[in-house]
Amino acid sequence: MIALLLMLYAGHPLTDALRDLESKGLRLVYSEGVVTRDMIVSSEPHATEPRAILDELLREHRLVATRGPRGTLLIVRMKEEAPAQKTAPPMMPKTLAEIVVTPSRFELLGSGTEARQFLSRDEVRSVPHISDDFYRAIRRIPGAASDDISARFNIRGGEEDEAVVLLDGAEIYDPFHVKDLVRAFSTIDVEAIGSVDILTGGFPAQYGGRMSGVIDIGTVAPTDTHTEVGASLLNLRALTQGTMANGRGEWLLSVRRGYLHELLELVDSSNEADPRYYDLLGKLQWTINASNVLSAHVLASRDNLRLEESVLDARAHARYDDNYVWLNLRTTPSPRFFTQNVVEYGSSGRTRGGDYDDVSQRGRIDDRRNSDFLGIKNDSSFDLTPRQLVKAGISAKRFHARYDYDGAATIVSTILDYGDAPRSTTRSAHLGIDATEIAAYASERAKLSERFVVEAGARWETESHTPDGAHVSPRLNAAWIVSNTTTVRAAWGWFYQPQGVYELQVEDGLTAFSRAQRAEHRVIGVDRGFAHGISARVEAYDKIITNPHPRFENLFDRIILFPELRADRVRVAPQRSSARGIEVLLRKDPDAPVSGWLNFTHASVDDEIDGRDVPRAWDQRNAITFSVNYKPGANWNFNVAGTWHDGWPTTPLRAFVSGNQLRTELGALRSARLPTYRRIDFRASRRFVTTRGTISFFVDVFNALNMGNVSSIEGFEIGQEGGELTSRAIENNVIGIVPSFGVSWQF
Repeated sequence: MIALLLMLYAGHPLTDALRDLESKGLRLVYSEGVVTRDMIVSSEPHATEPRAILDELLREHRLVATRGPRGTLLIVRMKEEAPAQKTAPPMMPKTLAEIVVTPSRFELLGSGTEARQFLSRDEVRSVPHISDDFYRAIRRIPGAASDDISARFNIRGGEEDEAVVLLDGAEIYDPFHVKDLVRAFSTIDVEAIGSVDILTGGFPAQYGGRMSGVIDIGTVAPTDTHTEVGASLLNLRALTQGTMANGRGEWLLSVRRGYLHELLELVDSSNEADPRYYDLLGKLQWTINASNVLSAHVLASRDNLRLEESVLDARAHARYDDNYVWLNLRTTPSPRFFTQNVVEYGSSGRTRGGDYDDVSQRGRIDDRRNSDFLGIKNDSSFDLTPRQLVKAGISAKRFHARYDYDGAATIVSTILDYGDAPRSTTRSAHLGIDATEIAAYASERAKLSERFVVEAGARWETESHTPDGAHVSPRLNAAWIVSNTTTVRAAWGWFYQPQGVYELQVEDGLTAFSRAQRAEHRVIGVDRGFAHGISARVEAYDKIITNPHPRFENLFDRIILFPELRADRVRVAPQRSSARGIEVLLRKDPDAPVSGWLNFTHASVDDEIDGRDVPRAWDQRNAITFSVNYKPGANWNFNVAGTWHDGWPTTPLRAFVSGNQLRTELGALRSARLPTYRRIDFRASRRFVTTRGTISFFVDVFNALNMGNVSSIEGFEIGQEGGELTSRAIENNVIGIVPSFGVSWQF
């Protein structure tokens, strides 16, 4: 919006205006035969949102933008209509690719006016989230559950690693900093992102490998040259972008240097950890001709952590390196055919080591592992007829991974197992693994009537390192346009998730890969538009997980060094799992001075263990999130956002006397709950337009009312009531009020 307010379109070539809109997140596809060089913008648009501006610019030249493949907008000539009597607006979009048949889809950071967009770019900048980490903004989507520390989130009951992450067509694994402190921040700069599509269920056949969600990210498309530098509580950042060769070439570079120590001190004044992290995102793109665009990309990140804690006599060090480079060739030989080809190389290295001794527990580890891969991928779509669209693709990857792990621990005596004999654990694994992954898919979208569209497809996948061979995943999506304001969407399908070559849990004693997990999704949703810019979405889902992998969790403390060796580490091995719920989302037009949304979710996620349904650690039966935004003018913005949900499950402790000796043991897994969670956040932002650029500033207050929310249990107190021993949990409020800030200068 800042750049849009500074640029006037009238009198400029239409191609210049389109390139400017691309820098604001629109992904446009057009040919020189349709958008000619002699087309000049005659009048200034009245709209303020880029998507609406695009429609105004095209209308005067008898052009129109329709939904193209993979999130693009295809610019074509407007069909000539007979100047007959005025007719009602069409019930269906003009092209099949323009129709959204997938429920559970949320668009973010883009500039479209479509009702399915959850957060626009301005809204992401406005909603409170610590230090502008975009993962902390997007996890407010319906169906997401997250704690205060981690940037990752659980999608509709799934584990945190059940969402595939794509960046400009390439798959990115575990894109987070500070992995030893529950992945506190994303490695991708929000200001380098042009759009994000998030699918939380029922996604079509082109997506695979993960069974709960998709996060499909596209970087910005630069149109002019400018630089932005900024600082916040957690990082220093610089971003530069621009064009060359009369717009045929584009480049983008983002560099950040983070420092988490200061925030950890706000959370815990006794903190002695000093994690530092760096990341770099770059893109160089060249338009070969009207039909071919080639881009080269790089994403690199590094983390360093050192800890010397005298109280617990602990020393630790860790280093993580993740690097990706890839080429992306997008080809549109004709308006009916689109293909994307990606060649990608990635590598990851992890080193952890240290020791600890807090009297009751002591241990040491030396953990070194690395992996790399080389992959190729093709995605294509073709309009057979105006009523039939075919999509197909194939991918192949070759992996190598190396694990070298040695760990040992002795648990002398803790409150969790008081009276038990000391126990020791020793683990050692030295493995080298080579593997191949191959996948292919095909689907057809058909317009069965003017109001009903179906997309049916299937995906085939195989991995050489897993014991169960190939998987076939049927998928079915449908959309019924009830009226101009109401749409019903439904989805059903199977979604397999095999263990990645880099995901073997040698630290917990596993040295062989498990069979792939499978989730069956059933989703139905209704979108409805109302007057005065109000819209509503209601979705119900049912997800059945067969062959869930055993997982290892720390029952009471996630933020801990070397969690695999601690006394509260348990193995959870369900026979099957299920997640089901209903989500209700109400939104008010974000362009209005007062806008916002309200989301209510009623859901559950349970593991079936030995015939008993056990809620997962992140199960929250009822949850409400809201945002109220006030924009009094072009330069000021104020936002209040809130979160409320039922307390998360926890495990009680039982105390008893045996043989005149006090003993303790854990009760039934997650048979108790923490208190209800409540939090209000606030953000105020201001921008200044000067002759030397635009300065933006925000102040963000996390937990502005300093509500005491129990996030973990740090121990138990044993007492006596009426002659009976009792056990009371010592609750820990990890984060109180946390102020943060950010300032940037764009010039």
